[in-house]
Amino acid sequence: MIRRLSLCDFRNYESSDIRFESKFNLFIGGNGQGKTNILEAVFFLAMLRSFRASGVRSLRRIGSSGFRVSASVDEGRSWDTELDISYGDRRELRVDGVMVRRASEFVGRVRVVAFSPSDIMLVTESSSIRRRFLNMFVSSYSPAYLASLSEYGEALAARNAMLRAGNAGDSEFSAFESILAERGSFVVGARGAALSALSEAMSAAHAGIIGGGGGGLSLRHQFNSATMDSAVYADKLAADRVRDAARGATSCGPHLDDFEFLLEGRSLRGYGSTGQCRLAALCLKMAAVEALDEGEGGGGVVTLVDDVTGELDAATKNAFLRVLDRSRQSFLTFTERPADTYLKGAALFQVERGTVRAF
Repeated sequence: MIRRLSLCDFRNYESSDIRFESKFNLFIGGNGQGKTNILEAVFFLAMLRSFRASGVRSLRRIGSSGFRVSASVDEGRSWDTELDISYGDRRELRVDGVMVRRASEFVGRVRVVAFSPSDIMLVTESSSIRRRFLNMFVSSYSPAYLASLSEYGEALAARNAMLRAGNAGDSEFSAFESILAERGSFVVGARGAALSALSEAMSAAHAGIIGGGGGGLSLRHQFNSATMDSAVYADKLAADRVRDAARGATSCGPHLDDFEFLLEGRSLRGYGSTGQCRLAALCLKMAAVEALDEGEGGGGVVTLVDDVTGELDAATKNAFLRVLDRSRQSFLTFTERPADTYLKGAALFQVERGTVRAF
């Protein structure tokens, strides 16, 4: 549970310090006042990524040279853990005042799932959006995955640079291809296991909402089978060098993988209605809460809900609220105070022009 959240030059917040004592915390205010920025700060504290922006530059308050996000987090011990992120000329990460250099030492201390109106893009848009979701999901409970993914990315960039330069020898290629094969096969295997767990939980959530015995909604992992075995993968990378050099990029690996949503065996991206795609994305995020709560390390999940409950029908809203009840702590945004009886005991915060006031 997050006990305190402090922001400095983050989005439209010059300086803010917010204390939390409740499981449910509601941020109420008009559009453009900074409600979603608070959820984004919590997500960034957990993942070192935004759930709505691809880079960190846009997170800086206009006119500032950097930003800072810090929090006190109850990890179930006799003291709170202090987490601190600062971005200026470089990134600095601190846990209990001690600097850590690797993201894998920081990510996962808070486990989050963010619900946003843009979640439908997980179903309907490009593979990069789905890979980003999957990478953050697995990284949130597996430091080994995040470390392997980072090392894979570095080796991939090096191999691609050599392919474009066209003057590297076999030994240089082999050195990076060995890293790609070893780290890449680990990444593919971890993603497959995660998608299997998510698919099962998502199918059950979907069946619970629309009725039926389940199995109608599922996920299918799309990847090159050669990448499952590091030795086979390394051989393929070596065999593909000439072809890859012609295109200037590595043509096989988890950086190109995808997964798709299937409803009764048919691709939702190709055949689903907007309502079906939106429900599928919601069920995926609901499954993520369950999987993180039950998975390796446990410890509870923080849910971030950005103005998504208003468009849900009764059955979907009831299922969604049960998921929120399962989470350890929830932060929700509304333009007006909600009438839901379920949220009557929640802590209320008024947000206006980058300031937060409890009421």
